[in-house]
Amino acid sequence: MAGEPLMPPIHLSVTYTYDVEGLLEGGWTGYSRESNPTVEELEARLAALEGARWALAFNSGMAAITGLLLGVARGRRIILERLTYGSTRLLPPLLGLEARLAGPPWDELLHEADSCSGGVVFVESMGNPTLRIPPLEELVGIASERGCLLVVDNTMATPAALKPLKLGAALVVESLTKYVVGHNDALGGSLAGLDPGLRAPIWEARRLTGTILQPFEAYLAIRGLETLEARYRLQSATALEVARWLEESGLVKRVYYPCLESHPDHARAQRLLGGLCGGVLSFDVGTRERALEALSRLRLVKPSASFGATKPMAAYPYASSHRSLPEEEKKRLGITPGLIRLSVGMASPQEIIGDLERALKTH
Repeated sequence: MAGEPLMPPIHLSVTYTYDVEGLLEGGWTGYSRESNPTVEELEARLAALEGARWALAFNSGMAAITGLLLGVARGRRIILERLTYGSTRLLPPLLGLEARLAGPPWDELLHEADSCSGGVVFVESMGNPTLRIPPLEELVGIASERGCLLVVDNTMATPAALKPLKLGAALVVESLTKYVVGHNDALGGSLAGLDPGLRAPIWEARRLTGTILQPFEAYLAIRGLETLEARYRLQSATALEVARWLEESGLVKRVYYPCLESHPDHARAQRLLGGLCGGVLSFDVGTRERALEALSRLRLVKPSASFGATKPMAAYPYASSHRSLPEEEKKRLGITPGLIRLSVGMASPQEIIGDLERALKTH
């Protein structure tokens, strides 16, 4: 007789039988646009990992943020950290919502949050691409006093290093596509929280927009969760070694990595992340020409727009993730024409350093 499977099955059926009495009471209709057993299994595991009472899975990180905005942000004042992902900044006006941008500098963000009575404050635990870390403890206190919803996009830090809900945030967002799936083979996003009252409107927004995660992608995310902490720890150690080498190499103008003492939020990183700063770092080589030349000369590291997976990748934020920002805003945030973002993947530090040295050295 077969035993219990170690991994959950993939439930591909679109429709399921349902209890008629439950249906009349507003229960699940047995349609996969509303729920799915494989997706529910992922949501249960995500909730446990985040320290949440519930989690909802979406077909991308941006779909999760859309569900957040449609579900709980309408009629509220919205404050976005300036360093949030470029598409996140563009989304509120597309949905007919107005968002105010604030910070860094962090004093500006704290000031805006203090006036956000009953509103939504949205920050990233580590901002892309300069990995700035907002003052989460102070923001939690302000949100509690002002009745705001503090939402933390935790994609860069992941629940392996940081659990924003345990700090006091209302909701946590993850782009599962990155570290959680971890293999560049599935898109996904999630929202998790403690208050069941926030789940209902977000679930309804997901149901109406049809943005639930598909079962096969949910299975791949479950697979990724099995090794998330081990991969994150290894990539953190590799990134720190590479960042230190870059800083001492004399080949770049500046290195951004929170576990370096030179990073402006280093003390906060040590306190919140416990030395696990992830597998992403950025460095400035000075000019657009030098950045593009370096990207073209990399061999092991592949030019790519994502991060957090097993393959080492390098991105050019100036013309990719933040290309829609005005020039003045890019300059303000340190997103310069010479900036390269590196995701170290599972390659060894020695392999990556060798590739970078070859690409960065001029002859």
